[in-house]
Amino acid sequence: MSNNASAPAPELKTERRLTAAEVAELLNVSLTAVYRLVRSGELHSHRHGTGKIRPRGIRVPESAVTEYLAGSIVTPSEVAA
Repeated sequence: MSNNASAPAPELKTERRLTAAEVAELLNVSLTAVYRLVRSGELHSHRHGTGKIRPRGIRVPESAVTEYLAGSIVTPSEVAA
């Protein structure tokens, strides 16, 4: 009989997951825009539950929002073009 009680439990990285409405508010866009970003793959998300994507049906990690914002930075030369 092995004693697994002495083995350390793996640490789970807990990251806040945002609803589509919360992401829309953070990005100052509509819910439809958030769902389009998710569908296009520009914004990574997790489906919450089963079935089609519905309001309150996806969760977006905060890091995905940060990555999206970092990738959307434009330089002054890009704005003038």
